[in-house]
Amino acid sequence: MLATPAVGLWPSLVLMYLAVLVGGYSLLLGLFAVLGLGLAALARRSGLRRTSLVAVVLGVVTVALSPVPVAQGWRTASQEDVPLSLSDYFSLPSLGSPLETVTYARPEGEELMLDIRRPPPEGREAGPEPRPAVVTVHGGGGVTGSRTEDVPWSAWLAEEGYVVFSIDYRLGQRPLGQEVTADVKCAVGWVEQNADRYGVDPDRIALLGRSAGGVAALLAAYDDGDPRLAPSCDVRDTGVEAVAAFYAATDQGGLDEWRPPWWRPSLGDEYDPAGDRTENEAGPFLFTSPTSHVDPADPPTFLAQGGADQVTPPEQAELLANRLEDEGVPHRLVRLPEARHGFDGAWGGWDTQIVRHELREFLENELAD
Repeated sequence: MLATPAVGLWPSLVLMYLAVLVGGYSLLLGLFAVLGLGLAALARRSGLRRTSLVAVVLGVVTVALSPVPVAQGWRTASQEDVPLSLSDYFSLPSLGSPLETVTYARPEGEELMLDIRRPPPEGREAGPEPRPAVVTVHGGGGVTGSRTEDVPWSAWLAEEGYVVFSIDYRLGQRPLGQEVTADVKCAVGWVEQNADRYGVDPDRIALLGRSAGGVAALLAAYDDGDPRLAPSCDVRDTGVEAVAAFYAATDQGGLDEWRPPWWRPSLGDEYDPAGDRTENEAGPFLFTSPTSHVDPADPPTFLAQGGADQVTPPEQAELLANRLEDEGVPHRLVRLPEARHGFDGAWGGWDTQIVRHELREFLENELAD
């Protein structure tokens, strides 16, 4: 069942991703501004003085501001010792077709699908099977989205040598994260049960989630036996060796006052930010907060968070990183000072390049044979 997004959600999402593209490709914006200055000069020669003056002012401001995200990206890359590529900046993500699309579960009669991608035979990581696997979980606030949104990451991971399973899950469920997490666990169990069929090492499976999908991925990885987060299908094991989450809300109870009005309906009408947050049925957002499930047995965790995120407060990643530190869980937090929510929508941008480099190293280390 596809849920209907909250009123005003789509225009806001369009503006949000437009901001991502403008910030991620500010260098291109500057080049277009220079072109605009040339056109303004032609307009002035044609007698359109007022129009050309406005165009010149806008062009000069754009040219002046466009290097700022570029410079910040270089600074972050230098601090993280990550090489950046100008050719990659202008590149588009790979969109290879999935090997197969299958139904992995039917909770409450709803058919849930996943796409499977395998490394190309000529890939640099094409070694003997079985291979490590990554299960990807898309974002969308729990009310919208589909597995197709993960295609850039899924295709890239397959090229890196992983068998990738991009999953759909139930949308519009309450409380946010409960049924989604149940479906994610079901998908992980399905992958383990079908490991031989797809050449997967069942002991080397990782989860990768973005936004709301990151919340569910973290909850599924930090499984502590809570029956309210049980798998939505009959599977034996749902454990993973590593988990990665981008711009994920790790403390659900602290979001309502911070998020803009157009986003709040996705949190559910039953949530009262000023209400009781003890572990009971009246406080559902406590048990769907990853920070509430951290313990020393949790798998290594990779977090990526933008400092200019307009949906998930940057402090959310810090909260989880601190909890992981306290419990002695290996983790990596990549801070991107100028990145916005959904920064990886600009696939060639510096922030996405930094995260790809760091994620590659993280997965290679944690899923080593």
